[in-house]
Amino acid sequence: MTSSDDSPTDTKAHLTATNLEYAIPTTTKSWFRTPHLLQLNICVGIVLISSTTMGFDGSMMNGLQSLDTWFTYFGSPDATWLGLMNAVMPLGVIVLSIPAGWLSDAIGRRYTMMCGIVVLVAAAAMQAASHNIATFIVARFFVGAGIELSCVPAPVLITEIAYPTHRGKATSLFQTCFFLGAIASSWCTFGTFNMTNSTWSWRIPSALQAFFPIVQFMGLWFVPESPRWLIGKGRHEEARAFLLKYYAGGDESNPIVDHEYREISSRIEAEQAAAGMGWSSLWQTTADRKRLAITAFTAFISQWAGNGIITYYLSLVLESVGIKDSFTKTLINGILQIFNYIVAICGALLVDRVGRRRLWIFSAIGMLVTYSIFTACSAVFAETENHTVAMVVIVFIFLYYFCYDIAVTPLTFAYPAEILPFHARQKGMAVCNLCNGLALMFNSFVNPIALEAIAWKYYIVYIVLLFFITIIVYLFYAETKGYTLEEIADVFEGPAIVAGRFRRPSSLRHEHPIDVKEVPVSMIEDISN
Repeated sequence: MTSSDDSPTDTKAHLTATNLEYAIPTTTKSWFRTPHLLQLNICVGIVLISSTTMGFDGSMMNGLQSLDTWFTYFGSPDATWLGLMNAVMPLGVIVLSIPAGWLSDAIGRRYTMMCGIVVLVAAAAMQAASHNIATFIVARFFVGAGIELSCVPAPVLITEIAYPTHRGKATSLFQTCFFLGAIASSWCTFGTFNMTNSTWSWRIPSALQAFFPIVQFMGLWFVPESPRWLIGKGRHEEARAFLLKYYAGGDESNPIVDHEYREISSRIEAEQAAAGMGWSSLWQTTADRKRLAITAFTAFISQWAGNGIITYYLSLVLESVGIKDSFTKTLINGILQIFNYIVAICGALLVDRVGRRRLWIFSAIGMLVTYSIFTACSAVFAETENHTVAMVVIVFIFLYYFCYDIAVTPLTFAYPAEILPFHARQKGMAVCNLCNGLALMFNSFVNPIALEAIAWKYYIVYIVLLFFITIIVYLFYAETKGYTLEEIADVFEGPAIVAGRFRRPSSLRHEHPIDVKEVPVSMIEDISN
């Protein structure tokens, strides 16, 4: 999950510090050769599976629309029915978004995820067994509800249990698993499209939507609860036991245990005393409102950056440039999902090296440029039907997704989960998922109708949105690289962050190694890059 210099397990390790408060551990041992960190990261990996369900669903619906058997079985649905089939899933997301946030704070992140998995597995079975369009649509609603219950707590749990120097990469990897599910689904539909005389060509992909959730459900029994949630519930001994086991490998003398425990406890107690734990804590102060606005805007970016057309309606996009056979469409979809996954992982691994803000800016500008060219080429093809232009359109679909996946995919949930303080984190993530669901529902219903009515001209709407996204990202998205979760609150509550100008106070660099025992503050967050 990280390079070897991220695993401070040896108490004889030396630290190189940019100032007295922020120390960077160095060690010769990698996390995967350190038992307690390996165990913790396996737990993180189990939680990451939640995101595969959304990716599987999006790619599955794309694939089903390319299957003649699915179209024929459901009476060749027109653009309105296609929009309804896709829009009802995010409706389930919207309905469960606020209850999911409340439930996660009430019974814990882990048990809320388990509830979601039960709903999702039942919905997948109903979807696969559908004998009419009404049953299929109802099943789609419960698929959305199950996804929401399992996905709202997941990035929060990852953020709150990940080892501090692993947190940025671990949380950013969450949404990249969207494409792991998309890959499985796209190649599944590619493998079944030849079953032209059987409804199993679409029932098999529908049933397999339950595979990843079932695997995750079994693994969640071994995943610990968030120490921050435990402290928030007054279960301090359990929280400290978590820190001792997973952060220090049982070493009572490791200073990270006491430091993390004190920092988390003091911050949560201060937040509870100042803001309480109600929903109004999301907007009580200027800093709270700023964080909430960025959280909501980030959710809308993830759906209104132009990707909504391609993710759920790639089949229609390809048909608009003359690619109409099922084999080619499902093959392009499968290759695109593998490409997306590779780029998204690269983006997740860059968040601590390049920084969140730089990735956001690069992504926004890149999407604006590539989507504009993609639109122009689509317009040219509509006039000329030139095969070469069609190939250029496909190339720019991939280039656009490179720019999207390098930042938007890894940071859509990771960035809000980082900037929200504990008292508002789960509620804020529920709002993030609510906004994501609203944007997705709009896309799912409106996009096919608009594409059918005005074709490529509809892409211009997203070019305008991308222009405004670029401006907002540049002006208001602050850098969070190098801070603990508790310290990030100071970024928003301290000096101005407009155009990312917030910086730590400068101090003298220590050019000699400092023994770990001498450092009064944590062995946390690699800020050397």
